[in-house]
Amino acid sequence: MSGIEKLRVPTSNRSILMIVLVVLLITVLFFMLPLYLQNRLNHLYETQHKLSQEVTFLQRDALLLELKINQLLSLENLGAFAEQAELDLNAVPVKIMMQGGPNE
Repeated sequence: MSGIEKLRVPTSNRSILMIVLVVLLITVLFFMLPLYLQNRLNHLYETQHKLSQEVTFLQRDALLLELKINQLLSLENLGAFAEQAELDLNAVPVKIMMQGGPNE
C-alpha cells in the first residue's frame, strides 16, 4: 500500500443496525439532557423558595418571641406583677433590731 489505509465500511445488516441504534441513542440523550437539566434547576429553585420562606417565618417567630420577652421585662409589667403577688412596699417601714450582738 502507498501509506493510505482504507476504512472498512460495515456491510452486514447487524453492524449497520448497531451503528444506527448507537447514533439514535446519542441523539436522544443529546436532546433529553437539556430538558433534564431544566427540570432539575426548576426543582432546585422550588426548594430554595420553600427554604427561604421557612427562614422568613422562623425569623418572624424569633422576633415575636423577642418582643414578648421585652414586654414581660418592662417595668410596668413587673410593677403589676408585684402588686398581684403582694410584693408592694409597706406603708410604715419595719425596723429590725439585732439581738444578742456585741453591742449589748
